Amino acid sequence: MQNKYKLLVSDIDGTLTDSKGVISPADLKALQDLEKAGIKVSLSTGRAARGCQAVLTQMPAEGFHIFFEGALVCNSTLTEIIYSRSIDKQRLAEIRNLAHLDNLTLELFSPTGYFVERESALATAHSEMMGFGYTVTDFNLLCMYESIIMGCLVIPTSEQMEFRSVLVEFGEKKGLRFTWSMNPARKDIRFVNIIMDDISKERALKTLCGYYGIRLDEVAAIGDGAEDISLLKSAGFSIAMENAPEELKVVADEITAGVKYNGFSQAIQEFLLQ
Repeated sequence: MQNKYKLLVSDIDGTLTDSKGVISPADLKALQDLEKAGIKVSLSTGRAARGCQAVLTQMPAEGFHIFFEGALVCNSTLTEIIYSRSIDKQRLAEIRNLAHLDNLTLELFSPTGYFVERESALATAHSEMMGFGYTVTDFNLLCMYESIIMGCLVIPTSEQMEFRSVLVEFGEKKGLRFTWSMNPARKDIRFVNIIMDDISKERALKTLCGYYGIRLDEVAAIGDGAEDISLLKSAGFSIAMENAPEELKVVADEITAGVKYNGFSQAIQEFLLQ
């Protein structure tokens, strides 16, 4: 019998990988079972594309994936881009001015590059977490010839409260979205990703479906974070991890076990491969 779903879109952290960034043997087998069943798998993440290479090498087949919260859709080798949404030069200049004024560490990301203006302990820590190095460069020149997809402010946790309201107000005025995150390995640092406010995983998914020639109701999606809400809402069938916040669970069709209990593979076997 032909499968109802032709594409599974999955978040990475907390869904497919555990807190150490590892895909369990059971979940790896589930990926292989999906391939055998003819169901494509695309990753959907807030990570930079280059920061996903360790996961992408374990995917069973070549495909297209969603990065930077939906600002970029490209293949796993970063050689073919089917969608990107960059930050315009005027907004980039204002972001840089804000960072300089408050002496914040600012990083800029193109589809394949990672840039800083100067060496710093915070940037080095972030680079080590992502697993790839940065290039030190003049941002004035960089923004003239590179398409910048995302900015990132690296802020000590002890200073986060004094910047939260400032960044919210700045983002609302400039048409930008600021999202805060933390890596469990470095609780002393907060990362504030900056993208255009019209970016969403839903918009990226629609582009991906158009490329593959499939309908949204032929897509299943699974995730564990609030940033996955638009993705799960737009897919034909949606699954939330048990470790997901309540706001994601309420929009999901089904709930599966948490990542440490192989919830991904359980969902695949129970809901997609029956």
